[in-house]
Amino acid sequence: GPLSSILKENQMTTFSYPVNIRNHEPLGPDVVSMREGRVSGRYSITVGTAQTGTAAGVTTIPLFVAPEGSRVYECTLDITTGYDNTTTNFNIGTAAAPTRVKAATSVNTARRQNYAPTAAMISVNAIPFAADTTIQAVVSIDTSAVTVGSVIVHVQII
Repeated sequence: GPLSSILKENQMTTFSYPVNIRNHEPLGPDVVSMREGRVSGRYSITVGTAQTGTAAGVTTIPLFVAPEGSRVYECTLDITTGYDNTTTNFNIGTAAAPTRVKAATSVNTARRQNYAPTAAMISVNAIPFAADTTIQAVVSIDTSAVTVGSVIVHVQII
């Protein structure tokens, strides 16, 4: 169709968020058959010892800015290399609510940590951001220095 020829011609297209899609189901002129949805955005950011440091302590790392009107849908951590100390935790949230997206999650073992929000998290994340909002990771290295550790933080907004 026309869109695919435009995309082929330009090779790259940039859209501004939010991107809304509309579909008539079934095709017809009536308003009732109109369906509308929003294309989600997924931010994937790798956080490792270069950002967190290797000594015991707490580090806040800005990940991305969620646009006004968006809301968090889910957050998954891919722990590609576990932090090699006693306890390292990641919180994902905002400056005002550091555990809004993900409460303290251990990243000492390589694995995928899927999203398992509490009822309170679901409730607060159902409310769209009133302004552009920085989503951040708060990383706490509890004891002893670390030498390795890497986590890919995936946050999906709609």
